[in-house]
Amino acid sequence: MFDNGFVQVVSERQQIDNLLTDMSNSCGFYLCLGGTKTSDVAGISAAGATPELRRLTPAADAEALLLGYTKTVEKLPVSPSGIVSPVVITRACLQLAGISPQVINCGVFTAPQIPLFEAGLTPAECVVSGHAMTLNMVIELFNRGFDFGIKEAARKKTIAIAECVPGGTTTALAVLVGLGYEANNSMSSSVPNCNHDARWNLVEQGLKIARIESGHSKPFEILAAVGDPMQPFVLGMALAACQTVSVILAGGSQMLAVYALCKALSPDYAIEISKARIGVVTTKWVAFDQNAGLVALSAQIGAPFAASCPNFWLSRHVGLQAYEQGHVKEGIGAGAAMALAYLAFGKNSSLLISKIDQSYDSMVGTLCPTHQEA
Repeated sequence: MFDNGFVQVVSERQQIDNLLTDMSNSCGFYLCLGGTKTSDVAGISAAGATPELRRLTPAADAEALLLGYTKTVEKLPVSPSGIVSPVVITRACLQLAGISPQVINCGVFTAPQIPLFEAGLTPAECVVSGHAMTLNMVIELFNRGFDFGIKEAARKKTIAIAECVPGGTTTALAVLVGLGYEANNSMSSSVPNCNHDARWNLVEQGLKIARIESGHSKPFEILAAVGDPMQPFVLGMALAACQTVSVILAGGSQMLAVYALCKALSPDYAIEISKARIGVVTTKWVAFDQNAGLVALSAQIGAPFAASCPNFWLSRHVGLQAYEQGHVKEGIGAGAAMALAYLAFGKNSSLLISKIDQSYDSMVGTLCPTHQEA
C-alpha cells in the first residue's frame, strides 16, 4: 500500500496506489492552456483580478512556469484578493523533481511568448450560450490530443497533464451535469466561499439552450455546447496514453470532469476504465474543501483520486499561508507537482516547503525578463 502521509488517497485505493507508485518513473509534465468567455462573468473565476487579466492568465502562468518570469503581463497573475498564482508551487516542485514541463495551447485569447505545441487557436464562448465550440473544433482537438498522447506515451512511462483555464470549473460542472452526475454544489473554487448559485445559473441556461438533458450520451456534443478547449484535447491525450502508460490528471474539479469524459468514451476504445492506470491528483485544499463536495463526487464518478497534503503554515510567506485559508487552492497541476517532488526527493516535506518559499522569493514581484531564474 502506498505511503499516504503526504499524499492522501481519497477514492479507488488500489488504482491510485499503483499510479502513485509509478508517478516519479520517467514522468512527463504537460500544461494545457484553454480560454473561455465564461471567465469574463463577474464572480466566476479568481484566476486574475479583472476580466481582462483573466484572459491573459494562461499565457502569464505558462511563461512563469518555463521561464520564472512573465512576458505577456508585468507580474504574476493574482486573485482578486491579491494571492499569487500556484505556478510558484509547480515550478519549484518540477525543478526539485528534475522535470522540464511542456506547454500546449488548446485555444487561448493570448498565446504565451514561449516554445509550445499549438493544438488549437480559438477560445470557447461563454457556457451560457449553449454553443461554446463547434462540433468540428471539439473533434479536431480530441484527435490532436489522441495523436499527441500516443507520441508522448512512447517516450514516457508516466504522463501528468495539468491545466490552466480561467472559468474552467464552471465548464467542468456543465460537462459533469450533461453526463448525468449530481455535481451542483460539489465543485471547488479558487475563492474561500464557492459561488455555486452563479455557476449553476450559467450552466442551467447553457444546457437548456443546447437542449442537453442530464445523462446525455454523446460527450462530444456536450463539450461543443458547454465545454472549453482544454477538455477535448486532454480527453484524447489521456485516452490514448492510458492504454500503455500511467496518466495523472493533475488538477481538481476540472480533471474529475475529464476523467468522467474518459469513462464515458472508454468503451469505444476497448479500455476497461476501472483497471486503467489513470487517476486524478489534486491538493488537500480542493479535495477537502468544506464548501464543496469533491470526495463524494469522485466516488460518484468512480475516479481514482488523491491529494497532496502540505502544511503551508510552515511557509515564510503570507501569500502561501493564504492557501490554508481557502484561497486559490490549486492550479497549474500544483497538487500533482508537489506529489512528484515529494516522491522524487526523499519524501522530505520540509525541503519541499523550503523550495517553494525560494520560488516565491524569486518569482513574486518580478517586473522584467532580465530577472534571474530560481
